[in-house]
Amino acid sequence: MNKHNNATKKKRVRRDRTEEILETATRLFSEHGYQGTTFSLLAEAVQLTEPGVLHYFPSKTHLLQGVLEYHEQKNAERYLSMLQAEKKSIPDLFSLLENLVAENEKIPGLIQLFTVLVSESIRSDHPAHDYFIDRYRRAREAYVNQFFGEIRENIRPEVDLNELTILILAVMDGLQIQWLLDPKKVDMVAVYRLFSKIIVEYLEK
Repeated sequence: MNKHNNATKKKRVRRDRTEEILETATRLFSEHGYQGTTFSLLAEAVQLTEPGVLHYFPSKTHLLQGVLEYHEQKNAERYLSMLQAEKKSIPDLFSLLENLVAENEKIPGLIQLFTVLVSESIRSDHPAHDYFIDRYRRAREAYVNQFFGEIRENIRPEVDLNELTILILAVMDGLQIQWLLDPKKVDMVAVYRLFSKIIVEYLEK
C-alpha cells in the first residue's frame, strides 16, 4: 500500500513539475521568442539545474513541442464546443467568433506566445514551422467543413468558403498583433464586431 502511495505521489509531483516547466516556458517563449529562450534561463525561473530541466525535456525542440501540445490540449475543449454549437444563421456564426475574440482577450500571455512563435516559424528551419502549417490547415478544414457546413445554404453561392476562412483567420491574427502592441488603443472585440457586421451583410443572400 505504501509503495503504491509513494508511486502515486511521485507521479503527481512529476506531473506538477512538468506543468510548472511548461507554464514557465510559455512565458519565456512569449517574452524572448524561441531563439532567445535558453535552458539556463528556464532552469533559473523554475529553480532547477539545467540537467534537472533536461530530465523532463531532453532538448529545446522537445520543450517547444511540449508547450505547443500542452496548450493545444487545453484549448481543444473550447474550440470543439464552438465548432459544435448550434448555428442557425450567419449572424449566429459570427457571434460565436466574436465570443472567441473576447475569450482571447483574457489570455494575453498565450496570444503573445502564439504570435511570436508564428512569426518566427515562417523560417523553414524553425522547429515549429511544420506544426503551424498543419495547424492552419486543420483550422481551415474545421471552419469550412464544420463551422460553415451547417449554414452553407444561407451563404451566397459564389463565396469560396476556404477563402472566407483565410480572411477570417487573417483578421483575427492581425487584430491580435495590433492589440498586443497597443492594448489601450485597440479594442479587439469592437473591431471584430465591425468586421462581422460588414461581412455578414455581404454573405447573406
